[in-house]
Amino acid sequence: MPRTVRRGAIPLLCCALATTVFATTTAHASPTPAPDPQSKKHDGGSPSTYWATQFQFDNNGTPWTTATFAELKAKGVDRAEINMPWSKIEPSRGTFDFSELDQELAAAAAEGVKLVPIFWSSGWRGSPASWITDFEVTNTGAKGVAPAWWDLTQQQDYFTYVTTTLTHIAHSTGFGGAFMDYGHTDAQWLESSGSGGWAPADIAYFRASWLPATYGTIAAFNAKNGTTYTSFAQVPAAVPGAPLAGVYQAFREWSVQDTYDRLTAAARRITSAPLYYYFGGHISNAPQLGNLPDVFFSLARKYGVTVVEDAANSNGLSLLFGSLGRAYRVPVAQEWTVTADDSLLPAEASLWLSDYAMTLPTGGGEDFFIHDGTSKDVVGFPIFTSWLPVLQKLSGSYPTQPVAVYIDYSQARGNTGGGTLSGVENSIGALWAGHQAGFSVVTSEEIANHADSLAHYRAVLPMNGVDANLAAYQKNGGTLLTSPAQFDQAVPAYADLTSQHALQVVPATAADHRSASLTVGEVNASFGYTGSVTLHPNGLNLAPGSYHVVDALSGQVPAQALLADGSVCVPVTMGPARLDQWSLLPGAAPAGTPVPATCPVTAGGATSISATAGQTGGGVKVLSVGSTGLGADGNLTLVTQGGRAAYQTWTSAQSGVGPANLYLQLDPSSQVAKASTVTVDVTYWSVAGQGFQVQYDAPGNAYLGGPTVAGSGTGSWQTATVTLTGAQFNELQNLSADLRLSVTDPSQPLYVSNVTLSAG
Repeated sequence: MPRTVRRGAIPLLCCALATTVFATTTAHASPTPAPDPQSKKHDGGSPSTYWATQFQFDNNGTPWTTATFAELKAKGVDRAEINMPWSKIEPSRGTFDFSELDQELAAAAAEGVKLVPIFWSSGWRGSPASWITDFEVTNTGAKGVAPAWWDLTQQQDYFTYVTTTLTHIAHSTGFGGAFMDYGHTDAQWLESSGSGGWAPADIAYFRASWLPATYGTIAAFNAKNGTTYTSFAQVPAAVPGAPLAGVYQAFREWSVQDTYDRLTAAARRITSAPLYYYFGGHISNAPQLGNLPDVFFSLARKYGVTVVEDAANSNGLSLLFGSLGRAYRVPVAQEWTVTADDSLLPAEASLWLSDYAMTLPTGGGEDFFIHDGTSKDVVGFPIFTSWLPVLQKLSGSYPTQPVAVYIDYSQARGNTGGGTLSGVENSIGALWAGHQAGFSVVTSEEIANHADSLAHYRAVLPMNGVDANLAAYQKNGGTLLTSPAQFDQAVPAYADLTSQHALQVVPATAADHRSASLTVGEVNASFGYTGSVTLHPNGLNLAPGSYHVVDALSGQVPAQALLADGSVCVPVTMGPARLDQWSLLPGAAPAGTPVPATCPVTAGGATSISATAGQTGGGVKVLSVGSTGLGADGNLTLVTQGGRAAYQTWTSAQSGVGPANLYLQLDPSSQVAKASTVTVDVTYWSVAGQGFQVQYDAPGNAYLGGPTVAGSGTGSWQTATVTLTGAQFNELQNLSADLRLSVTDPSQPLYVSNVTLSAG
């Protein structure tokens, strides 16, 4: 039966809130921390054994049954996250209904599965509570869907909902911990129109509490910011791009850190079970969404929390989170946010699962999003569960070298002079794809939090400019690199590949440095890999000696060559979207192991590749054919035009966005993908006022503008030939494309029947 809880029944939250709300010395003071959770026994199980999938709260209104959890357990999944609907649990303020949640906890416990409630304040079905009345306002002035962050009554409402629920379920056998979230889903200030944070309650708190606590006096504020205000009430809640926008951004970012700190402290007073933070979004989102990774890692270190990296199918993000986990000594679990394109699911699963060793030795497990009966369940979930036994056996460490890339994250805290975060994530991923080496990713926040020091590294490559930390590092004798070429020379590779963007190798080196496990992932949805993998013991941090490769799944010893420098070369032919697991073991290969005639493989690959509408193969993949999502700039429809099959771009009226493009991805193993000079022939339907520009991936510019084509406008098929120079195809464009045809007039379609690219 529902039960009513008086709002004053949990005074510890009021007190914890008041400590921060009414502080007058500094807005950055933390509340008194809970006892160190690392010193307690986690009653929900160790966070390092987190193999989970996410569920809706119930099965279309019916509680999940023991049969559901038995099926999970049989497939090696021992955690089931459930999305908590605040409205259902607390249908009216102070009235709680745990009846269905209790049934599900009992059903899970009966099958040896732990439930992990995800507490959403908004952004998921049933949240916020239906009785919430004060909502966020975006920087564009639109009403948001999240409760107003600094409406203190509603903030207390949410805290009470979380703590009352935790108190009720903390001692249930089926309880396996909980996710702490605040704001809009796992991206804090996310809203559908702009960024949140400009609700009247937010602005009032900014002026009445945060500004005085941060600056002390209005005179100090004026001196710092070059203004002449007479009171804090006059300071604007500036939107991005306006004067003093950095001040308000600093407040928004502090709000995330402060609120998560107090919410987690409140949960820790109730339970020592595993707690989790979701990180949603990407590196570039931090200024808008407030999803600054180091905020979550610093709090996770303080309270014994596992950080779950959403979008773990991004190599750049996974490399960052693996490094942060090691620096802060915080477990990192990974989650795959799947693509809407079913044809890409196997390749994305291969990439996501093969990235797991990047988090070791602080790997916190894997989470499949979301087990809901849709096509990703049919395609992706079996891949996930089939690979779990491999992941669960992985141990050791990702083999890092004393070389790092560095991210200046100060823009996220309102430093408008800080380096831009746009493109950083993709650049890190491309750097690693082209040179598979165990470098670290260091952030300016890590240095500020004393989680790491640049003095630990013999060389550092800046990703978005040189800040004070890097200047000091260089002044003290550190080597500041200026190009990826210098970086490749500074850090030894652990694996060399014949070509990139199709195959990736992610190692875990044993603690005794005498062996390594290597996940080999073919991560391209369209193109297979034919070439070789050369493994370097020094790059793997292995002890000197000879080594050989064994396929860990089959136990067979593949053909391989021991090179003069002690490296091991293995020829590889692997189809798209496949996984394999190797072991690199000490000693020579067994007698009779085949030795390839040539290894490494360096030659081969087509010198001319093409895409023809309505046909498959050819070495060029035309992306987003048949996609129907609004807001995309690359949607294409396969049509017949002028007697030929053709790709038709969506107009801006159809897509809802200004530009229109035709995106192309090249076969990574072709000579074209490796060439710097490429000839492009485009057969297109010429109409008045319509044309295109070839924009291609080049060093420092993923959308370098090539020649522009303007047809005769005669209503006929024509072929234009353009030459691209200085190309470096790293799949850094949208959709992991290498180049695109940017439409001259997006208000009308462009029709293309064939694109042919030739090297040289």
